[in-house]
Amino acid sequence: MGKKYEKQLHNEREQLINVLRQTTFFQFDQEIIHKQVIPYASYSPWETDSEFKKLYDAVKDNTLVDIYRSYELWTLVKNMKTIEGDILEVGVWRGGTGAILSKASEDSDSKVYLADTFTGVVKATEEDTVYRGGEHSDTSDRIVNELLEKVKSKNSVVLIGVFPDDFPNLKIEKIKLCHIDVDTYQSAKDIFEYSWARLEVGGAVVFDDYGFWTCEGITKYFNSLDLTDGFKIHNLNGHGIIIKTK
Repeated sequence: MGKKYEKQLHNEREQLINVLRQTTFFQFDQEIIHKQVIPYASYSPWETDSEFKKLYDAVKDNTLVDIYRSYELWTLVKNMKTIEGDILEVGVWRGGTGAILSKASEDSDSKVYLADTFTGVVKATEEDTVYRGGEHSDTSDRIVNELLEKVKSKNSVVLIGVFPDDFPNLKIEKIKLCHIDVDTYQSAKDIFEYSWARLEVGGAVVFDDYGFWTCEGITKYFNSLDLTDGFKIHNLNGHGIIIKTK
């Protein structure tokens, strides 16, 4: 391919991407604006992480979470080797990201608690724009356990029910990472308050749905948090992350 033709293709690609960047979504909330986010960066470290890629290929059909967010979960856990505590995921669906969290932490003493109703989304309120309850019910604990067995997970515990409401006797003393993937304001609030009280310094709470259209309840709740013992990160992959500092 000649240099001139290669440059022309590059320019046309950039023009197309710039047009896509101007795509505006229907706005459910005028304070929460959605446009098509396409970052300018191109470095893709997951492409050379053979352990992650093999795992992601095995679980990708069991998750609605893209490779960008999945890799962030993987690297967050990998970088928490010196932090004590267990890992909690609420909103497991078919177990894809739960399997990633489990395998990323298998060299530690952490347990990975995976909680889901397996009957769909709960606690939808007027704070939520689209979710009404019952969505994403196309799953089961059997599907999740089969995936965990497939990837040889040895540190995971599947919890069936509304979290934390249905688990008053569950003893999780320390948490180093909580992954909240529940789609609704009140559910996210209840889980955050439970996990933040147990989160170790240096630990993280990840809101999967923060940057996504139709999940404005999550965005609203995350934006409302004014913490003196942590800081917030809005990653352009759609994650909202809070790191505990004291």
